[in-house]
Amino acid sequence: MPRLRRVIRRQTIDGLPVVDITKPMILTISEKEARTGKSKAPSQCAAALAAVRQVPHCTEARVHIGRIFLKVGKKWLRGKVPEALRTEIATFDRGGTFAPGAYRIRPLAPSDLPDGRRMGGKDKPSNGKKPKRRLHVLVGVRENGRSEYRR
Repeated sequence: MPRLRRVIRRQTIDGLPVVDITKPMILTISEKEARTGKSKAPSQCAAALAAVRQVPHCTEARVHIGRIFLKVGKKWLRGKVPEALRTEIATFDRGGTFAPGAYRIRPLAPSDLPDGRRMGGKDKPSNGKKPKRRLHVLVGVRENGRSEYRR
């Protein structure tokens, strides 16, 4: 019997296709952007302002807890937010300050699908293995990047 592949539906944001970035990029957030960014606003935070300023032909950016989306031309580029930037976003959204600095945006791993499941993996433990531990959910911060696909 042939092995069936999971069909991945093409993701879109505002009718434009979402494409993963292929190479890491450095996002440098200045002190001015750290002061003028708005909390709990993925398109107006310090990282989004820095992305629009630095990435060539980028007209809009949305930075979420786990993903960054950059509108370049007629497509959205998607990358993975590093842990250091994730911590700064959570601190900023909870009323703290945003620390300026350089953050490395990486491409998504093949197993990082928008639905959060790995391809070919099982949800239930087998052979007496321990079940996976539940993910820690941050409270009082902006939504994750999955909400972009539901629009």
